[in-house]
Amino acid sequence: MADELLWRVQRLFFLNGDQDLSSFLLVDLGLVKFPDYTCSISHRIFQERNDLLEYEEAIRVAQFMDESLDNDNMEMVSRCADLSENRLCTMLKDKDSSLAESPPSFYSCFSPTWIYSKVLTLGVSVYERERRYADAIRTLKILLSKVTSGRRRGYWTLRLSVDLEHMGRPNESLSTAEGGVIDPWVRAGSKTALQRRVLRLGKPPRRWKVPSYADSLRRNIKEVNIEGRPLNCEIGAKNVFYGYDGERCGVEQLALQYYADEGGGWQGTHSEGAIWMTIFGLLMWDVIFSEVCDVFHSKFQTAPLDFETDDFYKSRKDLIESQLEKIQDGMAEEMLISSWELHQGTSCRGVNWDLHSMADLRAVIACVGGHRLALLLRHLALDYRSWSGGMPDLLLWRFLDERGGAEAKLAEVKGPKDQLSEQQRAWIFVLMDFGFDVEVCKVSLVSKRR
Repeated sequence: MADELLWRVQRLFFLNGDQDLSSFLLVDLGLVKFPDYTCSISHRIFQERNDLLEYEEAIRVAQFMDESLDNDNMEMVSRCADLSENRLCTMLKDKDSSLAESPPSFYSCFSPTWIYSKVLTLGVSVYERERRYADAIRTLKILLSKVTSGRRRGYWTLRLSVDLEHMGRPNESLSTAEGGVIDPWVRAGSKTALQRRVLRLGKPPRRWKVPSYADSLRRNIKEVNIEGRPLNCEIGAKNVFYGYDGERCGVEQLALQYYADEGGGWQGTHSEGAIWMTIFGLLMWDVIFSEVCDVFHSKFQTAPLDFETDDFYKSRKDLIESQLEKIQDGMAEEMLISSWELHQGTSCRGVNWDLHSMADLRAVIACVGGHRLALLLRHLALDYRSWSGGMPDLLLWRFLDERGGAEAKLAEVKGPKDQLSEQQRAWIFVLMDFGFDVEVCKVSLVSKRR
């Protein structure tokens, strides 16, 4: 009973399952520092005690689901999925009949329906793995009909289209993909995947009209091909090569060595999106921690509650655009230095103080340029959750001459037999639209003739 009470107190205070009361000690010892911001609360997350109890019950079901998957207990997995389905349908009916004032939309992640939809999403993966496509289709249709907003709709729609094709229902699969393309909640890689499915499935005689996005998807993505001497050739194992310096390295490190040498004298880092998330956090610090109602509930947050929702941009549009205007006007480096000096070591979502030096961050900003940087940061501000993953592996930069000429390049590295994911493809198209130099670096095995 005491453990359950402590668990409830911690979850109510920290609003997540990751932090506990040791956070107070870490702050007192100076080991962790949280940002300064104002807590302004007008809506409670849990309006009534029953709301909290229902949320806790949903979390327990999710925990049972995770444990059952770890233990390969398929009977319990099915029971958790069935219970979640029942609760989801029942609770949404009750919600529809309620006339109470709606809380902010970004509170939805604290609702039992959000948790149950997550459990059912896991259930779909199990059904697909066992080739129980009829069960997967039924569950996905329930999710799409009951949960009408949220980022998961993209994943659900894509899986529904794929599973319908598995069941030999191509016309329904195509219609599902076409509906997903125009769903405002279907974004990033999921939208690109659905668009590509429409082009593949929607050929005559099923469809005669070519979609307006066809030419955009068919654009050529620049490629560069390099060779590497493999250390291992095991199927399913991570590729290990001998680098240009003769040392063992991964495929991304091999590509970095290529770009630094015969690839053009580039400096660079393998960080995927990490360096961009750090730059975003530093340049948008005052925006992230500005005073907005209901987004800060304790002094132990590293980001506002609406950070990964559409509300983040909507509630701060003027402030965000003001920052972006300064960045576009060439003030980004000055803003970066100021933010670094004021906040170094303070915890902020996405900011990694140890991964990149100030010198590297300044070089990146100088080489990317204000216009392209502002476009990229606006893209993240509009939809951080959908676009925080899948960025190209390498960010490269070089200074051309003493007069200040500089340029940047992004490269997605693929080893033998690797393919672009739909999220990676979506990012490459976005970066191309923004005017970035972006390419795919394909690493193949050294020819046996050599």
